[in-house]
Amino acid sequence: MNRTQVTSLMIPLISIACLIGGGFLLQTNGQDQVNASRSVKGTTLNSDSIHVSFEQVGGKILTIPVTEETMVKKGTVLMALDSKDVDLQIEQLQTQIAQFNTQINQQQQSIDLGYSRAATQEKQAQLDIAQAQVTQSKSQAALQRAQAAERQATAAEKQVNVGARDEDVQQQRIAVASATKSFQTAQTNYKRNKALYDAGSVSKAVLDDTESALTLATNQLSQQKESLQKLLNGATPEERMQASEQTIQVSVSVKQAEEEIRGAQLSVERSKTQLETIQQSRQQLADQKLAIDLLKQQKDTQEVQLKTLLLKKERLVLKAPQDGKVTAIHTKVGENVAQGAPVLTLETNDLYYDLYVNEEQAGKFKANQEVKTHVSALNKDLKGTVRYVTAAPQFANVKMSREKGEADTATFQVRVYVTREASLLPGMTVEVNTNEISS
Repeated sequence: MNRTQVTSLMIPLISIACLIGGGFLLQTNGQDQVNASRSVKGTTLNSDSIHVSFEQVGGKILTIPVTEETMVKKGTVLMALDSKDVDLQIEQLQTQIAQFNTQINQQQQSIDLGYSRAATQEKQAQLDIAQAQVTQSKSQAALQRAQAAERQATAAEKQVNVGARDEDVQQQRIAVASATKSFQTAQTNYKRNKALYDAGSVSKAVLDDTESALTLATNQLSQQKESLQKLLNGATPEERMQASEQTIQVSVSVKQAEEEIRGAQLSVERSKTQLETIQQSRQQLADQKLAIDLLKQQKDTQEVQLKTLLLKKERLVLKAPQDGKVTAIHTKVGENVAQGAPVLTLETNDLYYDLYVNEEQAGKFKANQEVKTHVSALNKDLKGTVRYVTAAPQFANVKMSREKGEADTATFQVRVYVTREASLLPGMTVEVNTNEISS
């Protein structure tokens, strides 16, 4: 093989080696052993992108009020699904809940009215019992009086029919003698005072008193003589009839008093029975309360379903989860989307960059640590915040001569987030000097 042939073969081989080496350097993002140990790290800014989807709902796209490159704020409506079916279900549940409310109110009013009526009836029954007891007490007193009068009337009738006893006549004679003596004494006093009055020794008032005493004594003597004469003569037919009628009237009074007592007792028993009925009514009202509780439980179930539907309706409107820019829309109006399927890509305002450092430099970085970041294009420094430090993917490790594909130098990935400003754009180059970071 001559030199010309060798030269012609070397040129393609060198080109292939350069391509392979360049590709390797590009793949490792410049992380050869030299770059891995450099203190100034250069990289580019990236932005977070999220795939937005409808949460646990699917359906036909109704509206898409945004387009690609639209800047949106958190809560901005991005899409909306057709909600007709959900609206009908919500309307149906609202109608059912209103019906439950009507039934509950009606039954509650009925129960309240029942308790009020029962309280009124109970109060009336207690009043009836008290009144019946008073009537019973009065009737018992009247019965006792009537029974006493009946005994007296019976004895009087017997006396009228049988006639006076000797001892009664003798006693009446004594009464006549006593009345006669009183009359004589009153008459003597009157004559004496009359003489003194005529002589001017006593006043007219003394004479009048003496005259009144004489008149009273005269009347008493006349009555006692008439009573004695009746005892001696016996009762007349008219007196016997009057005595009999008196006995009958008193017996009627006794029976009437007994009827009133029985009536009062029956009234008390009826009122007590009514109290038992009222207690049963209260138990029935308590059972109706259980029915209301059941209705309320059914209503609560409907309200939970309504809340679920309202939440579902709310989820039919897709809103931006955070500020950002719409970069891609994956569906169109009228298309049906499945539950959880990504329908839009949103580029957030969170900017970050990744540093690939060796294990010595990795020890300087901690989560939530502030990192001074220099933006080359703007020639200004920003504050970055370390989100995490982790082992870098396998492609970033530096491979030299180890066997079995093992790397000579391990590389670590440090992700740093920076606050977005109007002048910052994804793709800008940033630099971090690891010597300025204290471990």
